[in-house]
Amino acid sequence: MGQIASKEIEELIRCETDVLNGIHKVPVVFKHNMLDVITPDDDWLADIIARAAKAGPMHYNLSLIERDEQGKERWVQGLLAREGESVDGYAVLAQIKAGRLWLQVEHLAELAPEMAALARAAYDEIKRKVKGFTYFNLYSNLLISGPNARVTPHIDVAEVFLFHLRGHKRMTLWDPSRFPIPDTARESIILREQLEDIHIKPEWENQGMEVVLAPGRGVNFPLMWPHAVDNLGDFNVSLQTEFHYPASMRRYYALYAQGLARRRLGMKVANDLPQGSIGESLRAVPGLLAKALRLHSPKTRKVALEFVADASAEGGVRWLPEGQRPILSK
Repeated sequence: MGQIASKEIEELIRCETDVLNGIHKVPVVFKHNMLDVITPDDDWLADIIARAAKAGPMHYNLSLIERDEQGKERWVQGLLAREGESVDGYAVLAQIKAGRLWLQVEHLAELAPEMAALARAAYDEIKRKVKGFTYFNLYSNLLISGPNARVTPHIDVAEVFLFHLRGHKRMTLWDPSRFPIPDTARESIILREQLEDIHIKPEWENQGMEVVLAPGRGVNFPLMWPHAVDNLGDFNVSLQTEFHYPASMRRYYALYAQGLARRRLGMKVANDLPQGSIGESLRAVPGLLAKALRLHSPKTRKVALEFVADASAEGGVRWLPEGQRPILSK
């Protein structure tokens, strides 16, 4: 039975301090000892899946990738169960293992507080090891995905530490100093005009940094680094954590302000956010004021849930007729 051990261990992050000092600048690859504390076996995962299903679709993201007639990929989201339907966590887990489903269990502080506490302990350890490191708005989720699941290129609006627990996956990361993403695209994501997905030019596809993760390995990558993920033929489980720190908030609010200036005021803004604390801070102040004064109401994302996980259906997925698809606002 998977569980969090009661014992304490001396070290969760195994990495040279000089490597950890690269946090915020370059991807940091490290080893971790979380598997000495947690046993993420099928019993434990099935229980967490059942908790997520009971809490409802605002507490998870169940997805797969479909291709249209032109071969273009798109994310499709679904349900662990319809309202009133019971959920067998083991059956859902079997479907994930057999197919291409990707499940993100969110709000771990509520659904799996033991995991959220473990993440915070790891961050506190990094804070002790790395001079000047600080964090706030720490958020944790559990990624459970099948052998052939993948996550298409996207950016996160927070910095990320990923702790891998089961299986093998390859992460491809593109250094934005070499492969720039336009400010307009990042502004649209921050203003919630679009999802985090981004377009990677064909000539970039084989140019990114590749990191292969096995159980007990992890990676940190800086704010808004484009990345994609491919599972390597086996069942995968990862603890993903996101956080902010002063410099990331400066950059967030600077992009927020730029986006409003373009869209609300019609201003011509150079598509090159100034680097450094002074330039970013000058642009961040209007963004902070706009937030405080509620000058911008972010769009509510409407997501149609197109399928239900169903072990009796072909491929473990029961597709819902268009008129019967619940609409989720996130």
